[in-house]
Amino acid sequence: MSFERFTHVGRGYKPKVSVTKSGLLGFNQGAVKHFRLDQYDWAVLYYDKDGGRIGIGLTNNENEDGVCKLRKRAAGADISARSFFEYYRISYDATNRYDATWNDVENKIIVELD
Repeated sequence: MSFERFTHVGRGYKPKVSVTKSGLLGFNQGAVKHFRLDQYDWAVLYYDKDGGRIGIGLTNNENEDGVCKLRKRAAGADISARSFFEYYRISYDATNRYDATWNDVENKIIVELD
């Protein structure tokens, strides 16, 4: 096995999701790469009130109930989620960053808010 040179110094690759004060769910480059967000155009949002968790399902079916556009940016991706936050009374007064994981059973990105 040969060595591969690491050239991405100074970049973060741990998947993170931000809840921004403008009502967005923002994904860093680590999340885009890890969850292969470049392969999807839409997302469906879920909320687990008891667990204080957001679930994010990925899809390419724009006709699926409750889909939100997954907007790709140079520095990551985002979803406009203000109505989701307001409906579930999730605070977005300040921007907060959370670790994000993939749940194979749920087939979703999971964001633990607590």
